[in-house]
Amino acid sequence: MTDLKTAEIAGARKKAVSAAGIGNFVEWFDFGIYAQFITIISMKFFPSDNPTASLLSGFAAFAVGFLARPIGGIIFGNIGDRVGRRTALSGAVLLMSGATVAIGLTPSYESVGLLAPVLLVAWRILQGLSAGGEYAGSGSFIIEYAPSHRRALFGAVNPMSVALGTAAGATVGLVVTQSMNEASLESWGWRIPFILAGPVGLVGLYLRLKIQETPEFEAVREAAAEAVHPPIVRAFQEGLRPMMVVFAWSMVTAVSFYLLGGYMVAYNTEELGLGRVDALTSYIVALLVFAISCPLTGLAADRWGRRPVAIAAAIGLAVAVIPSFHIMGMGGLGATMLGQGLYGIFAGAIALITPVIMVELFRPEIRYTASALAYNMAFALLGGTAPLVATWLIARTGDPISPAYYVVLFAAVGLVAVLVGLKGYYAKDSIRSLQMGTEADKV
Repeated sequence: MTDLKTAEIAGARKKAVSAAGIGNFVEWFDFGIYAQFITIISMKFFPSDNPTASLLSGFAAFAVGFLARPIGGIIFGNIGDRVGRRTALSGAVLLMSGATVAIGLTPSYESVGLLAPVLLVAWRILQGLSAGGEYAGSGSFIIEYAPSHRRALFGAVNPMSVALGTAAGATVGLVVTQSMNEASLESWGWRIPFILAGPVGLVGLYLRLKIQETPEFEAVREAAAEAVHPPIVRAFQEGLRPMMVVFAWSMVTAVSFYLLGGYMVAYNTEELGLGRVDALTSYIVALLVFAISCPLTGLAADRWGRRPVAIAAAIGLAVAVIPSFHIMGMGGLGATMLGQGLYGIFAGAIALITPVIMVELFRPEIRYTASALAYNMAFALLGGTAPLVATWLIARTGDPISPAYYVVLFAAVGLVAVLVGLKGYYAKDSIRSLQMGTEADKV
């Protein structure tokens, strides 16, 4: 390999990681804003004399977006596996930003009646379609550019950018909350972060349009375009078992992340009695801890193997989640940050494994579609419903710790998935991918 070739690959890799990571950041900045203002949105679009009923309706609308994710995975997966990752990812970020801006511009129930919640649900469905194509695509894009001995570390960009995008949305929410009185915030201030998604999304789109397709996809582009059966058919024909593994692991990923990313602000305010500023502050800190945990876990997975690190992550989450909720329940900002931070460490470790196995268990020709469908089916069932279930569990049992038991249940599911499902996929838990190395691996 010439020095020029090496420089070209390294430069393309840097652009790919930046564009995919920033685009992913934008997607979850948009997607996560909803959770930050869920209590206000619930009152505006689902008014009720019972605050819990309004909140449950708001979380139900949150869950609707997840139900659309498998469909989005199929649509964008087909584009990504036939036309290219870049085209699919550019469309995904544009759709997400447009739908998010639309939420910010939609009139409330008081102004237009039932049309308001109908439109809100419609925008959430469009957000869900976009999110369904985003995570698998950006993970494939980043890891396909990575050297084989650093794939888990490169894969950390995906969950990190999700956490940082969500935290950025929360930070904007915190700034908006602190800069105006409660009446103004509830009247119109909550709309500002949603409207900001427009220009932020255009930045993400610009970056994605400037990048080159991955070498791994380019090597199979012609065969993929001429294949008789669409990627979704071939995914079931060739990749059913790994799809089941990804689905099972994504179940614990969905529950653990969306109890943090979609529920904790409401939990902090409604159950722990924190003010909105303290609730958002604690939430942001937990997301930052989550983000830091991802590359550290990636380094471990590259050093010691995917399977043993995944086993440790599942056990660690099951052991830590109940104490973390007890610590949060002690009251005060400090205890809440400590408890949520402890939870964030293991939720981040769980999340790191997900994009790695989504790439390494499938051939490039079906990778986007197969991984997106398996991943998004789990998130449709358990991601969007996690805040709803947590709210219901507390209302039904009166126990503020009850959501932790829900996490323990799915940590056990994840543990079984890696103990049984991953056995044999990584010979002696090798740190190398199942895919053949490319010239880029030598850079």
